[in-house]
Amino acid sequence: MESVLNYDSLFETYKLLFDYNHDACYALDVNGRFILFNHAAVELTGYSEEEALKMSIFPLYTEEYFDKSLESFQRLIQGEPERLVTCITDKNGLKIDLDVTAIPMFKDQKVCGIVGIARDTTSANRVQTFLSRQNQVLEMIAKGSSFLEVLDTINYLVEELSTGVTCAIFLANEDKTSLIIGSAPSLPMEYRDYINEVTIGYPSVVARESSLDLSHVTVSDGTDDPWWSGHKDKAMCLGLKACWSAPVFDNQEELLAIFSIYFDEIRTPTTTEKLIIEKAVHLSSLAIQHYYAERKINFMAFHDDLTGLPNRRLFDERVNIAIKLYEKSPQKMFGLMYFDLDRFKQINESLGQHIGDLLLKEVADRLQECMEGKNTVYRWGGDEFVLFLDDVSEAEVKRIAKKILEVLAKPFHVKGHEMYITPGIGISLYPPDGDNLDELLRKADAAMYQAKKEGGNNYQFFNPLLDHDTREKLELENQLRKALVKKEFSLHYQPIIDLSTNKISAVEALIRWNHTKRGNIPPDQFIPIAEETGMILPIGEWVLKTACEQMKEWQDNGLLIPTISVNISIRQFYQPNLVAIISQILAETQLEPSCLTIEITESMTMDVQAATDILYELKKLGVNISIDDFGTGYSSFSYLRKFPIDNLKIDKIFIRDIAKTKEDENIATSILLMAQRLGLNVIAEGVETKEQLGVLRDNQCNKAQGYLFSKPLSSDDLKHLLGNLPPGLG
Repeated sequence: MESVLNYDSLFETYKLLFDYNHDACYALDVNGRFILFNHAAVELTGYSEEEALKMSIFPLYTEEYFDKSLESFQRLIQGEPERLVTCITDKNGLKIDLDVTAIPMFKDQKVCGIVGIARDTTSANRVQTFLSRQNQVLEMIAKGSSFLEVLDTINYLVEELSTGVTCAIFLANEDKTSLIIGSAPSLPMEYRDYINEVTIGYPSVVARESSLDLSHVTVSDGTDDPWWSGHKDKAMCLGLKACWSAPVFDNQEELLAIFSIYFDEIRTPTTTEKLIIEKAVHLSSLAIQHYYAERKINFMAFHDDLTGLPNRRLFDERVNIAIKLYEKSPQKMFGLMYFDLDRFKQINESLGQHIGDLLLKEVADRLQECMEGKNTVYRWGGDEFVLFLDDVSEAEVKRIAKKILEVLAKPFHVKGHEMYITPGIGISLYPPDGDNLDELLRKADAAMYQAKKEGGNNYQFFNPLLDHDTREKLELENQLRKALVKKEFSLHYQPIIDLSTNKISAVEALIRWNHTKRGNIPPDQFIPIAEETGMILPIGEWVLKTACEQMKEWQDNGLLIPTISVNISIRQFYQPNLVAIISQILAETQLEPSCLTIEITESMTMDVQAATDILYELKKLGVNISIDDFGTGYSSFSYLRKFPIDNLKIDKIFIRDIAKTKEDENIATSILLMAQRLGLNVIAEGVETKEQLGVLRDNQCNKAQGYLFSKPLSSDDLKHLLGNLPPGLG
């Protein structure tokens, strides 16, 4: 049976395929006017079918594709099928990329029109363009382009691939409380100034609540959005009518920035624009993280990671630049202050590095408070600091030095520990003290040593005489390291007299250094060096062992003395194994613990809790404890109740004029009265006259030592005094 073709049915089928095709389908007459326009074409262009059928296709072509599209139309009219890539503008003025397949329609073998199918390739094309241009941005980062230049390029790229938009990248500050403009090259300057440093979470045209819940935010109409109420007039008059914002995160989901895109008309972003912004946000995250990491690396290279202060490397650069500048201005001067912290090593060793680090941070904070103008404080290393004082007079340097001493003199409170620290500050000046960095530092160091030699907690300007002292110090340090091996140390013993019996109640062991070439070197010359270099630990252990051996020898020979006193340095006191060392020495020498008195200075008790713990450990051994130089340190009378001590030794500076000035007499008598109430013995040091002794006796002082009774004696000389009344008691 022969099939019959139903042309009417076939036409209806084709018409349905045309009307409901997912791609935009259209037909044109030979003049380019639309004669057919399907539903997909309506959705693509925004024009209704009625509107389209009154239009020509030519006004839809964008300027850059117009000539190419017109040539393609001419070939179609001549009967040639065409496949072309073009771009049109939709009803809202947005550009749409199209991949078009068109064929001519014939009637009576003549072209009577054109039918075409157009596929929207906008998203794919724009995203592909962005990805290809992204490589350019990554290359800029790799080649070291500036942070601003890279962010600007990202913004320009998004603006180029969108229509009627302006982009801005707002960087979150360190504590995530506000946003600052990182890049907004096309944003009106008036608006940039207006919106910069907006508070995160504050209603604004930057990001609205995107900064609060870290989600995308759309403000499609700025005229009636409540979050724009305070900014509407400013935004509208500058042509900013809508905004879309997205948060930029790092790899740990921490907020880095807000990427905002502003529209010049009331609308929301297209699907293509959303895809592009998504890619731009990712690229921005990569760029920001790279530059932040680079900035952190650069900061770490020139700054101390503990205190945040500039480090030695930056100091060297700063001073060398200053020297070159000041060579051209000889009337100008700059100063260097160099110092470390007295007793810091002991704090670090006794309380732990963590407490020491926290203390250094507080010191750094206080020092920065003292800085003025272009003056800068640098951490040199450990507990050492250097200050660069730019364009100053000697009077200004003195004022700043005094201010530093005053600021650091206040107690530090770290994790429940109250501590006092003091610096000895050495100062050198350019140009009078040198014309290069090494020389200026060396002379500042020499001046610091002089400041410490004079008791610390003061400042000293470099003096040419200090160069000789520095060389002496280095030579002495080298010889001190060999003194123990060469057995150049010895002990002398000074009697302590019981004033109620006029008998020797104890002796104090005092170290002496008899150098093979230089003779006797006073303790005040080598003990500070031993403290500074750490040699005080082996020297102190030698003193303890030698004193205990001598005490045991006297006892074995029938020469009985109740106790022998040994001074412990602050480094010894806070070393972790002090109690174990003393216990071992007592065991090795077979000396009863009650025959040993450990003397510590008052300044060692600056950390009351730590000192109390150590003293109680010592008392468990059964040794006696004396606090030496009482009245010169930082202890409060109330702290003495916490300390398990047996004796207080009044410093000789209060004894010297006790019979001459009421002030010194009052201090001494106050200590005596307080000690009596606490049940403590008081030993007066440095007693040299009968008048001094008389005042002490009148105030019931228990014991005394000094040249009135005896100078420090060798072991042999001391034997002649044992059991006899000391000379001078009359």
